Amino acid sequence: MIAALGVAELKLLLRNRTAAALAVLMPMAAGLYFALAMDGEQTGWTMVVTLQLLFSFGFTVYVTVTTALTARRQDLYLKRLRTGAASDVVVLTGVLLPVVLLGLAQALVLLGISVAAGAPLPARPELLVPALVGGVALSCAAGVATSGVTGTAELAQITTAPFFFALVVGGLFGSNGEVDPWVFLVPGTGLGTLVDAAWGGPTDQVGPAVLAVALWTVAATALATRFFRWDPRG
Repeated sequence: MIAALGVAELKLLLRNRTAAALAVLMPMAAGLYFALAMDGEQTGWTMVVTLQLLFSFGFTVYVTVTTALTARRQDLYLKRLRTGAASDVVVLTGVLLPVVLLGLAQALVLLGISVAAGAPLPARPELLVPALVGGVALSCAAGVATSGVTGTAELAQITTAPFFFALVVGGLFGSNGEVDPWVFLVPGTGLGTLVDAAWGGPTDQVGPAVLAVALWTVAATALATRFFRWDPRG
């Protein structure tokens, strides 16, 4: 059931050229530009990789989840799915699964592009696991929450801007090495810190970074539970 819903959602996503461009072309084009702009330099790759991952999480997962759920709610697609045998959890999982997998796949492809363009291999590759999983989980939960306060799919370009901006800015803060503890209050800082540590940066803030990502994910999930709507907004 989940696989069937996922395939159907992927087809709907690809039929919408604007949504497909935001989910696929925009992050790939930006990530490729960031990598090629380094022009063989050996320093600064941590920031490049951080931006690549955050654009994948931000555009491919967060904005796409917000837009897709809002559009499916407004055209009563979600409501129709609830009348079937599938539970609410199965319906949401099926709708979100292709976006999550696409975000992960795109992040891995962009990492490969950076390495091919001259980026050094990560010294602590295991630290990329919580960055990837946490980034996708946080962006997905935030997208579900934002869809609840978004009236139409067109408005998603506005309602997603604040969190997307905070995600990117926080990631850039975190990728610069040691940061003050209060900076972890900005979403994305923990992700940037984990990427920096994976590429040889200081590792003494890995624990706070993982905790920050986990807490932001829990908070986004709580907001998603509170604000998500199955029925169209009046």
